[in-house]
Amino acid sequence: MKHNGGNYMKVMVIDDEAIVIKGLRMIIPWEEYGFEWLPPAENGRKALEQMACTMPNLIIVDCQMPVMGGVELLAEIRNREWAMKSVILSGHDEFDYVRQALQLGASDYLLKPPDTDMLLEVLVKIKKEWEEENQRYRQLQENMPLIRDRFLRSLLEGARLPEKLFIEKTAYLNVPLTLEPFRIVLLQIEQDPEMLRDFNYEDQQLMNFAIQNIAEETLQQWEKKCIFLETSGKFVLIMHMTCSLEELRRDLRQLVMNIKMTLKYFVTVGVSAHNGQLLHEGKMAYGQAKMALEYKYYTGPNEVIFIDDVDWEMSKSRKKSDGQDSLITEAPAAEDLSTAYERLRMALKIGNLQELEAWMQYFFTELQEKEIAIPLTKTESLQAMIYGANVISELHPKMQLDQLLTAEQIQCVVAAATLQELSQICKSFLRYLLHLTVELRKSGRNNVVENVKAMLETQFASNLSLDIIAKEVFVSPVYLSFLFKQVEGINLTDYITQVRMDKAKQLLLGSNLKTYEIANRVGYQDEKYFSRLFKKRIGMTPTEFRQ
Repeated sequence: MKHNGGNYMKVMVIDDEAIVIKGLRMIIPWEEYGFEWLPPAENGRKALEQMACTMPNLIIVDCQMPVMGGVELLAEIRNREWAMKSVILSGHDEFDYVRQALQLGASDYLLKPPDTDMLLEVLVKIKKEWEEENQRYRQLQENMPLIRDRFLRSLLEGARLPEKLFIEKTAYLNVPLTLEPFRIVLLQIEQDPEMLRDFNYEDQQLMNFAIQNIAEETLQQWEKKCIFLETSGKFVLIMHMTCSLEELRRDLRQLVMNIKMTLKYFVTVGVSAHNGQLLHEGKMAYGQAKMALEYKYYTGPNEVIFIDDVDWEMSKSRKKSDGQDSLITEAPAAEDLSTAYERLRMALKIGNLQELEAWMQYFFTELQEKEIAIPLTKTESLQAMIYGANVISELHPKMQLDQLLTAEQIQCVVAAATLQELSQICKSFLRYLLHLTVELRKSGRNNVVENVKAMLETQFASNLSLDIIAKEVFVSPVYLSFLFKQVEGINLTDYITQVRMDKAKQLLLGSNLKTYEIANRVGYQDEKYFSRLFKKRIGMTPTEFRQ
C-alpha cells in the first residue's frame, strides 16, 4: 500500500552500528510509504537530545547500545510522557530485553538484520494505527467543546462526583475549575428594542462567539473561570473568587457596557452568592443566579444584580440553608418541593401575586396527586404557612410570627374536613401575607420614592444614571429600582423618560425653541434619538405635536 498524500509519519532510527542505519535507509522507500526520515542517533542519550527538537512519531531502536540502550530509552520516553510508537531491533539472545520493551509499550520487535518484507509489513500496520489514532484525536478535539459544556451543565444540575474524579475530569477537559469557593454568573442577552435585527442561524452563532470573546477579554484577570452558552441568549459563567468582590462588580459592569457599546445588545447579569465547592453547591448557586436575574422585572436591562444585594433583609452571616429552610428539608417529599419553596419565598418577597398563585396551584396539586395521608397534608400546609410567615417577619422584623399566624388559624388547619377546605385556608393566608408585605413596603418606603420624584422634577435634564440617583437617596441601585416599581408600578428608567417627554411637550407648545434645543433641555444630546423616542411614546413626531 503506497502513500497517497496526507500526513507524513516522522521516523527516527537509533542504533550504534552505522551500517544498520545505512541499510534501513536504503532498503525501504520511506517517503513513498508516507514516512519522513529524521536524522538518526547512535545511542539513547543522543536520541533524547534530538527528540526534544524533532519529536518523532516512530522510533526504530536497537536493544543494546553503549551509553543508553533501547529499554532505558523507552523508560525515559514514558517518564517524559512523550507519545511515540516504537519498534525494537534485537539479537537472538536478547528476549529478556524484548519482553521489557513490550511492557514499556513497544509496538513490535524484529530480529537483526530485519527482513525487508516483514519490516515493511510492521511499518504499514503501525502507520495505519497512528493515522486512526490521529483521526480519533481530531474527532475528540472537535467534540471537546460539547463534552466540556455537558460536564459543566451536569455540575449545575446537581451531579455529584468524587473529588478525585472531578480533578481528573477538569484536567482532561482543560477546564480551569478547582475545589475553591465560587460564584455563578448568568448573562441574559437581548436585542435593543430600538435596533431590532433579523438574524439567521450563522449570524447568531457569530454573535454568540463575539459575546464569549468580549467576556473572556473583559474578565481576563479572572483566570479560573468557564463560560458557555446555556440556551439562546443566556450564557453561564462559573468563576472562582481569585480577586475581590468590588473588582468583580466593576468588571461585570464593564462587561455590560462593552457588549452594549460593541454589539448594541442589552445585557442583564445575575450573580449567585459566594458558595463553597462547585462539586456540592453548583445547583444551589445556579438557582441563586437565576433568582437574581428575576429582579430584571424591577431594574430593567443593563444591570448587574447580585443576589447578596437583593436579598437585603437577610443577615449577612447567615446562609440561605440555615433557619427556615430546615422546616422544609425535614418534611417528606422535600426533594420535589425544595426548589418550589424558594419560589414561594421570592413571590412573597417581590410581591408577585401571579407567581404566588402558580406556586399554590403546584403545591396542592402535588399533595392531591401523591395521595398523601390526611394528617400529613395538614402538616405540609402548616409548614408552608409557617415558612411564609417567617419570610414576612424577615422582611419586617416588627411583625412577630405569632402575630402573623395565630393559634386560631392553626386550629382551623387541624380541623379542616377536606383537602379543598384546607387549600382555601392556606391560600387565603398566603394571599394575606403577600398583600401585607406590599402595603407595608409602600407605606414605609414611600418617602424614598417621593424624594426621587422631587429630585427628577429639577434635575431631569442631567446625565442621570441609576447609581447617581441611588446615591442621592442613600440606597443601593437595585433596591431603588425594586422600591420604585413597587410604589409607582413603573420602572424608574421609564419614569425618567416620561418626565422628560412631559417637559418636552410643555416646551413644544409654550416656546419657539427648535427641536434640537428642546432635546438638549430635557436631557438628550442626539436630536434624532429624541425625535424617535418622542414618536414612540406620544404617537407623533415633535413637529406634528406642535402643529
